[in-house]
Amino acid sequence: MRKQGRTIRWLIAGAVLALAIVGLALPGLSDFDLAGRTQRELTFDSGGAGLSGTLLLPGNAGERPRAVVLLVHGDGPQDRFSAGGYLPLVNALLDDGIAVFTWDKPGIGASTGDWLSQSMQDRADEARAALSAVADSLPQAGGRIGFLGFSQAGWVLPRLAATETDAGFFVLVGGAVNWQRQGDYFTARRLEAEGWTPERIAGHLIDADRRETELFSGLATGTLAPGEAARRIDVTPERLAFIARNRHEDASTDIARIDRPFMAIWGERDLNVNPRANAADYRRLHLPARPSIVTMLPGATHGLLRASLFNYQLPDQMPWHARAAFVVLGRNAYAPGAIASMSEWIRKVTEE
Repeated sequence: MRKQGRTIRWLIAGAVLALAIVGLALPGLSDFDLAGRTQRELTFDSGGAGLSGTLLLPGNAGERPRAVVLLVHGDGPQDRFSAGGYLPLVNALLDDGIAVFTWDKPGIGASTGDWLSQSMQDRADEARAALSAVADSLPQAGGRIGFLGFSQAGWVLPRLAATETDAGFFVLVGGAVNWQRQGDYFTARRLEAEGWTPERIAGHLIDADRRETELFSGLATGTLAPGEAARRIDVTPERLAFIARNRHEDASTDIARIDRPFMAIWGERDLNVNPRANAADYRRLHLPARPSIVTMLPGATHGLLRASLFNYQLPDQMPWHARAAFVVLGRNAYAPGAIASMSEWIRKVTEE
């Protein structure tokens, strides 16, 4: 009987624990659900491609949102919700009265074209076309439409903010100023994690930069075939062409010409982009006449998640337990203040 009693107590304890885990997970799981949200499918054309996306509205479709953000992807073959990774952010913005438009990259999901064939100017033209489509679909938004971009958008948003555009604001997360300097930083952090010494890393970067210069010089002169060049750096020929097209990108000139409200934010523990160096560049180059902010968030990653749980350079490096934690936490996977700082700033500059 005593053994049976202990078994029952263990079963009860297990059931209580399971219910507690489910209770903790439910708030996070709801952040991945768009059921009940007002949604519109929007399509637009850019660069010969037909792009498809989703406009999500807070409250009723006829209400005027506080603001509208257009999400501009970072690198890679991303669909409109970045394989679900955007959903906690999207739901948090909607709860704060901010509408969201996000679309599949060219050649991904329901969009035609090929994102690897794009230059950063192509990406800026695409974002401008998306803005026009949203403005036509949502006239009640007035001038409260802007951009929220990630990582590679660092060579897209400053372009838009420095030229004639109807966007009312810009928020850039984890953007770099110089393409090649960003690549060196990314490589250095990867090698550091593998146990390399600073001296060995420095020597490797010098050699790698020399080899890269020789490789692209050979491509330009025709002395090196694209297939062989791609094999040497372990990428596809299409990816190699994308790199060749964009490797000299530097946003300095555009940053100095920004004349719209612009928020540039980095996670203090960013492993992909040097947060201190790039924040210093923005502060040096950009003396805004309009409300702008350059800031770093303590304890945050490249994508502003909690660094203690999610500090990996690439999503596919996350172990199963980190992925599970992201699902359980939902919007709480973001570092404290990350989403609030962005949404509060957006509300401030659109209410003035």
